[in-house]
Amino acid sequence: MKSKVLVFFLVIPLFAFTTHKYYLSLTQLEYNEKQKSLEIIINVFIDDIEKALEEIHHKKFELDTKNEPKDSDTFFYQYLKKHVQFKIDGKPVLYDYIGKEYDGDIVYFYLEVKNINSLKEIDVTNDILVAEFPEQQNLIKSKVRGKHKSALLTKKEQHAVLKY
Repeated sequence: MKSKVLVFFLVIPLFAFTTHKYYLSLTQLEYNEKQKSLEIIINVFIDDIEKALEEIHHKKFELDTKNEPKDSDTFFYQYLKKHVQFKIDGKPVLYDYIGKEYDGDIVYFYLEVKNINSLKEIDVTNDILVAEFPEQQNLIKSKVRGKHKSALLTKKEQHAVLKY
């Protein structure tokens, strides 16, 4: 009997700590004053972006495998252009898609906005994965001339202005 009670008190607490999936992306912005560019790194969970692309395009993507479509970068860039936009000092800017890198269960997207001579504020709109995952949160972190700013975007608030 004592052993059953002991097992009960040892096993039951383990059920309280079941894994819970969280939905988060991180967008890092850094102004490179020397290059006059805004360097952008966006990281998301591979399985989440894979699900989003599959729902949009009605085909399997199998990212970070030998079966990944050869043109996946095109799909990534199209998705990012639709879901992430920037304005610099009130003017919309376009970014170049530099590429991607897989690391464990994360995919890193590298983007760049060139020819930025002055930067007083960055206006960010980011609704990455919000349509697929209503709990999605998109954290924005920035560094401009040594000043750090951040914002947390959600389904309800998909826009932020970072002033320097």
